[in-house]
Amino acid sequence: MNQTEIITFLKKTNAFIEKKELKSALDSIASLADKLQNWIITDKLNELKNNYKYMLHYLIEGINDPEQDKIYKKLIRDTYKLTSDAAEVALTDQSSAYFFEKIRINAMRAPMSLDDYSDLIKKNIDDKALLSLFETGEEKTNRSKKNAQEHERLSSDMFYTIFSAPRANNDIIEEYNRFINDENIPVNDKSMLVSAVMLNIMQRFDLKKILFLLNCCAHSNMHISMRSISALTPILQYYKKRWHLYPEFNSRLKLLSDEGFFRRRLLIAIIQFIQSRETEKITKKLTEEILPEMMKLSPIIGKKIRMDEWMGETSMDEKNPEWQKILDDAGITDKLQEFSNLQMQGADVFHSTFSNLKSYPFFNEMSNWFLPFNLNHSQLQGFVTDNAENNGIIKSITNATFICNSDKYSFCFSIMMMPEEYRKMMSSQLGAESEELKNMSDEEFAINPYQEEEAVCKQYVQDLYRFFKVFPRKNDFVDIFSFPLNFHKIDAISSIVSMPKNLEKIALYYFEKNHLPEALGAYEMLAKIDTSNSEVWQKIGYCKQQLVDLNGALEAYLHADLIDSNNTWVLRRIAQCYRLLKQPEDALQYYRRLEKLHPEDLNVQLNIGHCFLELKQYEEALKNYFKVEWIDDTNTRVWRSIAWCSFLAHNFDVAQRYYAKILNNKPNAHDYLNAGHVELCLKNMKDVMNYYSESIQMMDNIDTFKVSLREDFKELKQAGADLSIIPALIDKIEYDLN
Repeated sequence: MNQTEIITFLKKTNAFIEKKELKSALDSIASLADKLQNWIITDKLNELKNNYKYMLHYLIEGINDPEQDKIYKKLIRDTYKLTSDAAEVALTDQSSAYFFEKIRINAMRAPMSLDDYSDLIKKNIDDKALLSLFETGEEKTNRSKKNAQEHERLSSDMFYTIFSAPRANNDIIEEYNRFINDENIPVNDKSMLVSAVMLNIMQRFDLKKILFLLNCCAHSNMHISMRSISALTPILQYYKKRWHLYPEFNSRLKLLSDEGFFRRRLLIAIIQFIQSRETEKITKKLTEEILPEMMKLSPIIGKKIRMDEWMGETSMDEKNPEWQKILDDAGITDKLQEFSNLQMQGADVFHSTFSNLKSYPFFNEMSNWFLPFNLNHSQLQGFVTDNAENNGIIKSITNATFICNSDKYSFCFSIMMMPEEYRKMMSSQLGAESEELKNMSDEEFAINPYQEEEAVCKQYVQDLYRFFKVFPRKNDFVDIFSFPLNFHKIDAISSIVSMPKNLEKIALYYFEKNHLPEALGAYEMLAKIDTSNSEVWQKIGYCKQQLVDLNGALEAYLHADLIDSNNTWVLRRIAQCYRLLKQPEDALQYYRRLEKLHPEDLNVQLNIGHCFLELKQYEEALKNYFKVEWIDDTNTRVWRSIAWCSFLAHNFDVAQRYYAKILNNKPNAHDYLNAGHVELCLKNMKDVMNYYSESIQMMDNIDTFKVSLREDFKELKQAGADLSIIPALIDKIEYDLN
């Protein structure tokens, strides 16, 4: 079997298990086991088959076994595990994917435990402390760099060892716990462990590692806790259908869910993952709208603006207003304001910029995509010096909470490639801005004490996004950002997500980002919790209307109206739904209610007229249309309604008069068509010919015109027009046009 066939086997067999078709799943494993000739897989398969047959026998015999449910769940768990193990045995030999490549490399090396790495890292830290006692000079610099490189190598090796590790036993988990709780191990190394464990779990379900990750969620260090919770979030999604099989996981998660910090941080992570789905849209807007417009402006800016003034010390407020006018006229100001607003909302606005700066050798190493930013990294030596010219840049990078770790490294490498004069200019500007950003950050923290948690989460999720979207071998990994937005449907975290304030926040993010099916699901859950919230029913109605479920939308709007009567927006929506459902009489009732609330609203009057028109009560319709014209004689929209309604009412002289006004005021193809209908009823054949000819030329297609004409045959016949003459008229028009 090749790699594609093995992956197909994995998906097919897991689908059988999800549907609880265990015989089909076991038969599927058997077909692969025959090809593998692996006695461990075969023995385990036979054991599972026998256990399942015994269970079925007891079930059919009606033997009451209080342990039956527990046994059945264990069978399902073991079948999942065997499916994964069988696929892994096959893929380890054949797959070129990164995970299996690392498994093969590690198999050729002397094994190292996490305790071994821990000892080596702590020794490296002791060596670094000794180096700090050396006198400043070339020897100290060289030895410090070698020390940093050794630490980085150890951290990277440890990352790959954990990433490609087999399933953990209790001894391994104890090692993990010793490492994560050792105060002498740097936080950055612990962060790398968390990321490696997460990536390993995404490759292979491992309950013991998942429970370890849950323990890390409660770590006393906020950075470790927040990274662990962020790492746990896609795992909760990926294995959503399995959690009911693992009571030990659910018990541990329930205990955590009682902690306020965990509920808060999990919600932060969920919101950030929802937010990340906007990144591609933002990138597209930047690359297709804002940047091309800026490029078009560059010659104008070059003539109007001296670049030395633009880059000088003059404040933005003092710049020539003419420059701002250039941006305003081009529509750039609005786009830049939109960009600024997105940034303020926490959107990932820098992905498009920094994704192009991931070609440095640093990013060839998978582990580096998960490194917390460290100015003392060996590859930044030469950039981080005592040189005062770099201080502004260094401060800006360190204080920037809106740039993720991966992008900070990209930024530094880019700055290092710059000529010195540009670096000086950038440093002087960023130095001042750095203090300003820090002050803004301090002010925000005073308002929002959890700002740091949000910043850490946002940076890590963006780091993950860069890896899964930009890493050269990203196709070797399951893209966690392609998962359905199903946070409100994950039973394992329902106790947190279903809390009204949390569910409302999640629903709002779905809604605001136009994930309407997900928003609908979340709002329907909210409606069950609080049936008397009119806004929830309004949003259910809106989602259903946008998803073309008009009956469902109407039902929700009517529910909202019961709770909050005389809400103008709801009344308009109800009336609109009734009209779209071809129930003008019901729509009219709600437009009448709106009329009482807003007697001078021209749109309401127009729609009342439209309802009468659909009810074929033409005189009543005309009363409303004329009322609109009387209130606002500049309203040209009502002319078409008056003209068409007059035609249907056989008031051809009125229709003729209004079509004459319309044709003198930016007419369209249908205006000429309808004006021709009036003249046809009045038997003014030359005018009919002229108007129909104009309509054909505006449509630029005589077949389209014929379709539109046929659609009006019923109304023409009722108006007394002679339809028999139309084929000859069309032929004459075609001759004349040719």
